[in-house]
Amino acid sequence: MGFILAAVTFSEVMKWIGYVLVALLCLMFMIVVHEFGHFIVGKLLGFKIDEFAVGFGPAIVKYNSKKSGILFSFRCLPLGGYCAFHGETDSENKELTKDDFNYHKPWKRILVFIAGAGFNLLSAVILCTIFFMSYGEMMPKVSAVYQFEDVSIQQNLQVGDIIIAVGGKSIYTTASPNDLVNKINKYEDNINLTIVRDGEEMDIVVRRSEYVNKDSEGNDNRIRGIGITVGEYVGYRFGFVTALGRSFVFIVKLFGTIFMAIGSIFTGVIGVGEAVGGTVTAIQQIAMVSQAGFRGVLFAVCALSANIAIMNLLPIPALDGSHVVFTAIEWIRGKPLNRKVENIIHTVGLICLFLLAIVLDIVHFVT
Repeated sequence: MGFILAAVTFSEVMKWIGYVLVALLCLMFMIVVHEFGHFIVGKLLGFKIDEFAVGFGPAIVKYNSKKSGILFSFRCLPLGGYCAFHGETDSENKELTKDDFNYHKPWKRILVFIAGAGFNLLSAVILCTIFFMSYGEMMPKVSAVYQFEDVSIQQNLQVGDIIIAVGGKSIYTTASPNDLVNKINKYEDNINLTIVRDGEEMDIVVRRSEYVNKDSEGNDNRIRGIGITVGEYVGYRFGFVTALGRSFVFIVKLFGTIFMAIGSIFTGVIGVGEAVGGTVTAIQQIAMVSQAGFRGVLFAVCALSANIAIMNLLPIPALDGSHVVFTAIEWIRGKPLNRKVENIIHTVGLICLFLLAIVLDIVHFVT
């Protein structure tokens, strides 16, 4: 018995190791995409790049391109990465040359800074489109239909109908789980629905009226509504154009959710540990959803890529958004702020972010 239990435990541990490895690969993918955004836009605009690195710490594998002079490296801690531009961290006392990062026009540098987040957003749109085409978005499916007390009102819905739009407006359950109810509640009487019945899309009109529904204890409840029960949500796949449009809507709604979460933290509505976490928390969450297979992994990478994009554009020292702010100030003033002071601010900000990530992980796991 002890051997069997040990074998089961070992098997579970190996599964979780596999899930964690998948999570690390996903995290590395998002990092590479982000840094590649800086890299490719920098190359196109004529910046000199010293190194493109995945991970931090000592290099495990490295390759120095003889053609471009760029060092490509894979480092031992796969929890970050960087694209090092020549002279990016030099102080203002140095005389700039055309190879130095700060020699280039402010608008070019701003494009380089926002390119990382831009590529994360682009990857989120592409992956989200693939997700909606391959697996579909979860749409409400009618599981029960009730006759209205007013028998003159025809019930146009049938069991098995999938509702995909209300009043000509698509339902987006991925970002808004209560979207169907919220859209229906905007109408008092006649409601136009777009449904899928036997594989075909069609438009119907339903009425809101009184009907009787039994609760879990068998008691009759008189309800005013459209006379249905939604028992489950099923994946409904969309064509490329529709899936692409839905991916943009999903990301915009996700942005709104992120900002609401940030606002809730500051107002004390939700705790920090409930809303955010550090790198370890992100790895844990990806590992958990990876148990659902490739579908879960694909969706997690979509959401986290968009999350990384918006977080990097916040004006927090060491993040791209802060670099954009300093460069924009230089553009307006016609001269830079003290480079040495700016570098100190970003260095302190980077250290604080690392410490914050550790603290958030601790808070997340103990709350």
